[in-house]
Amino acid sequence: MPSLFRYRRPLRERVRWAGWFIVANSLIALLIGFRYLPWMTVADTTTGLYVALAMIAQFSLLAWLFGLPLLLLTLILPQSLLRPTAIVIGTAGVALLLLDTVVYHQFRFHLSGFVFELIVGGGTEIFSFSWQTWAVGGIAIVALALLQWSLARRFWILTPRRYLWVPLTLLVTSQLLAHGWNAWADAHYDHRITRVARHLPLYHAATAKRFFARHGWVDPQAVREAAVVEQMSAPDGRGALNYPTAALQCTTPEQLPNILVIAVDSLRWDMLDPRWMPNTTRFAESAQVFTDHYSNGNATKPGIFTLFYGLPASYWDAFSAHQVPPVLIQRMQSLGYQSQILSSATLVSPAFDRNVFSSIKELRLKTPGDTSWQRDQQITQDWLDFLDRRSSHDNSSPFFGFLFYDAPHSYQVPPDYPRIEPYWESVNQLALDDEFDPEPYFNVYKTTVRFVDDQIHRVLADLSKRQLMEDTLVVITSDHGQEFNDNGMNYWGHGSNFSRYQLQVPLVIHWPGKAPSVVEHRTEHFDLAPTLLTDVLGCSQSATESYSSGEHLYTPHDKKWSIAHSYMNAAFLTEELQLVSYPSGGMEMLSTQLQPIDDAPLPMELIKRALKEQSRFYP
Repeated sequence: MPSLFRYRRPLRERVRWAGWFIVANSLIALLIGFRYLPWMTVADTTTGLYVALAMIAQFSLLAWLFGLPLLLLTLILPQSLLRPTAIVIGTAGVALLLLDTVVYHQFRFHLSGFVFELIVGGGTEIFSFSWQTWAVGGIAIVALALLQWSLARRFWILTPRRYLWVPLTLLVTSQLLAHGWNAWADAHYDHRITRVARHLPLYHAATAKRFFARHGWVDPQAVREAAVVEQMSAPDGRGALNYPTAALQCTTPEQLPNILVIAVDSLRWDMLDPRWMPNTTRFAESAQVFTDHYSNGNATKPGIFTLFYGLPASYWDAFSAHQVPPVLIQRMQSLGYQSQILSSATLVSPAFDRNVFSSIKELRLKTPGDTSWQRDQQITQDWLDFLDRRSSHDNSSPFFGFLFYDAPHSYQVPPDYPRIEPYWESVNQLALDDEFDPEPYFNVYKTTVRFVDDQIHRVLADLSKRQLMEDTLVVITSDHGQEFNDNGMNYWGHGSNFSRYQLQVPLVIHWPGKAPSVVEHRTEHFDLAPTLLTDVLGCSQSATESYSSGEHLYTPHDKKWSIAHSYMNAAFLTEELQLVSYPSGGMEMLSTQLQPIDDAPLPMELIKRALKEQSRFYP
């Protein structure tokens, strides 16, 4: 119908044509979305209704987001170019969605700029697509292009003049309902609903636990306790995770030591110094000190997750959605350990109550106190009171304790606590730049570290007083480091890069029966859980790979790569480079000093192993 394209259509008609073209592609996207259904657990009608609603909401949104350039181009492009442009945009969008389903079926994570770069640059070394797959893919793209041509032509010939508001209203309504439903389910620990989100591409489901709690609509503590009881009595819903990949082979040890893990938020490795942590440094002289230890996260969420699971933090959403605790804690519970989890920071955000401590029945989600230093003092006292109660009841079962101090993260100490001078009394992060003198700011941090060192001393001294030190394995470490422009690139704090200043942390272990030593080979958070499981809790070392990405802490290994995560981005790390992926889909190759590397070849074999490590616990 050439005459139709010679006729100059009014702008309103062209926009309406583009809108209906996008609506048609939203239906195509929804049909392709059915390929994600095999990975979703639809346990009941309620879950099925939510899955249907979320899929309508998300795939409609993806179609409109991808079609937005077409809407804008209708305002400026010549009419003769509109249909070819629509065909290209529509084909590209649907093809990318199809490719995402292929990647997701193989690795169980979604397409990103980082993954796309590996597909293009890695070839069969990363993604082993057969020639049949490429042939089918080529045929599919041709078919998609023909379909897009047909749709563009059809709607140009006969564009509905009314009712475009109907699919737009459906889009907005479904978005509000789906995200509101997920937020409510998240606040009520309803993993039937919350576990759906990770399977949908670019779907970031809303949460509002604090909002609901602030308005009195939800009591987080009561809801969690009820959810834990229900979870214990409900059928095991962990089928969406193959964790561990094989049953553990364990025997009950003759003696079970107590285990106490003390973590200090934002504590970098060089704070283990008599000037800043005199008590902990003195304690380390009779313990094992790991001088080259790294967290597998530059933020609290991945740092604590990797410490207890020994797995990459890319599994966070899956383990949280299914509320699967670490094998380490499961094993301790099966051996009768009494747990006492005390955190100065809330356990709701990040939601450690949904993963690491999901099987702990009596878990306090929030410690009383207006400031971090008050809460740090409170958890210390609560720990001492816990041991008092145990001694009064003559409790013979071993205990597992976790103390998580927060003062160095928030730069707060009591008003009368001695300062390290020069001291920045009014910390204002907005004043930080590359010219800012870090010393006063660093001294604030060191002062908070010294304050927490005093709290740790109270805990350790009390263990000695009770004559429990020889029966207690004590681990002192951190979730991540803290930077004060050490790289000279205007980085402050944490969560912004993967240099040693944000990843390297202290690790001190008092292990009854082991002589004091200094361990100089490189270790990481991945290694703690498998070491405790094999050397303390009676599990076979040959089964380590079935539940962890780590190695044995005390055994040097030749592993040439690692993985670290932030809240949003992630990094593949070797001794020479960092391959960093960003939430925008971009990728950057850096030296360990954070300098860009433009022409270095990708270590494809190591990357392939890292990708497998981030997907092998999915069935």
